Parts: sequence; C-alpha cells; structure tokens
Amino acid sequence: MAAACFTHPIDLIKVHLQTSSGRARALSTMRQIVRESGILGLYNGLSAALLRQGTYTMSRFAVYDVAKAAMRHPDGTQLTGREMAIATLCSGVVGGVVGNPAEVLNVRMQNDQALPLHLRRNYRNAIHGLLAMLQTEGLRSLTIGLTPSLIRATLATASQFVSYDLLKTRLLAVGYPDSISVHFAASFIAGLVATTVCSPADVIKSRVMASLRSPGNPPHVATVSG
Repeated sequence: MAAACFTHPIDLIKVHLQTSSGRARALSTMRQIVRESGILGLYNGLSAALLRQGTYTMSRFAVYDVAKAAMRHPDGTQLTGREMAIATLCSGVVGGVVGNPAEVLNVRMQNDQALPLHLRRNYRNAIHGLLAMLQTEGLRSLTIGLTPSLIRATLATASQFVSYDLLKTRLLAVGYPDSISVHFAASFIAGLVATTVCSPADVIKSRVMASLRSPGNPPHVATVSG
C-alpha cells in the first residue's frame, strides 16, 4: 500500500501519456496537471490504486507463492523453468481477473482530468466509481479490458518474479551475502525487465479501459448518490 502511495503520481502521468492522442512528455504533462488541479491532482484516483493494490498485487503474490510451494521438490532442488512458468501463469491469470475491476477504476479516475468537463465521469472515490459502473454499465463493465489486462498481468508476473528469483539466486551463488542490497538489486532489475516486457500490453489496456464507451453503452457521467 505504501508503494502505491509513493508511485501514484508516476503511474498517473504514465496513464495520461498512454491515453494521449498527441506526443506529450512526462514533465510537461506533470506541469499541466499541477497547473490545472494543484499538487493534489497528482493523487487523483489514489483510492482506486489502493484497491487495485489490495486485489491485483496481493492475489498475484499469494498465488505465485502457493503454486511454487505446491510444486516444491522433496529433495529441495530448484524448480525447473517449466515449473516456474506454470506458477507465474497461474499467478498472472488470477491477479488479472481479481484485479480487473479496480484496474478499470484506476485508469478511469487517473485519466478523468484529461477529458473535457462534459465527458468526465466524476467518480469521487473507488466505491462510488464501482457503484456508478454497475449502475450505468452493468456487470460487464467490470470486465472491460480484461484480455489485455490478463496479457499484461501474465507478462509482468513472469518477467518480474522469474527474473527476480534468477538474479537473486545468481548473486548469492557468486558469493554475495543474503542482504538488503542483494534483494534491492534483484528487485530493481526485475522491475526494469517487467516494465519493458509488458509496456505494449499496458498501453492497450489503458486505452481500452479509458475509452468513453463500454460495449453496448453510450458515454456516461457518474450520478450515484451517497
């Protein structure tokens, strides 16, 4: 959760760039957001990001650990590449399905301020947004962008978890002590690998989820009371 709060402004700028029809730059996008909405504008959609963190990320890590434990070798040897691939596939699919509703909310709330006033959805928070989606678009709205979301989740999980495990094992094997610096180095490189690998699917996911039309429904503005 702390990580989501810390990285949210970066994620918000990323979504703006991914859904922009022009050739915007990160710094100019950040300045525009701050100019129009103030510094707190960089935290638009934070409640949805926290909901996403609590569903997508937690389920992904949990299923990955459970799958690895289920395939653990009695003699204590490392899992094979095929076994790790199965664990990451299961983790990515479950995380993508469980976290998709929060992912849709996250993208929509982050992108809302980039839309003209008359097209904004105006979700006040994650719960209000979820109720508005169900009221105006039905249950199907929770599956918007599910296919690219599953592809992204699977690619991110496979590249991040596997590269982290392999890098950490390699560093320990060449003589580095099992310390925070080793875990940080492996995590940093794994993050770079995952971001690069899943970037195309992430762009498609953001554009589909931020679309003003969901299947069979016209553009809408949230009107849920409460």
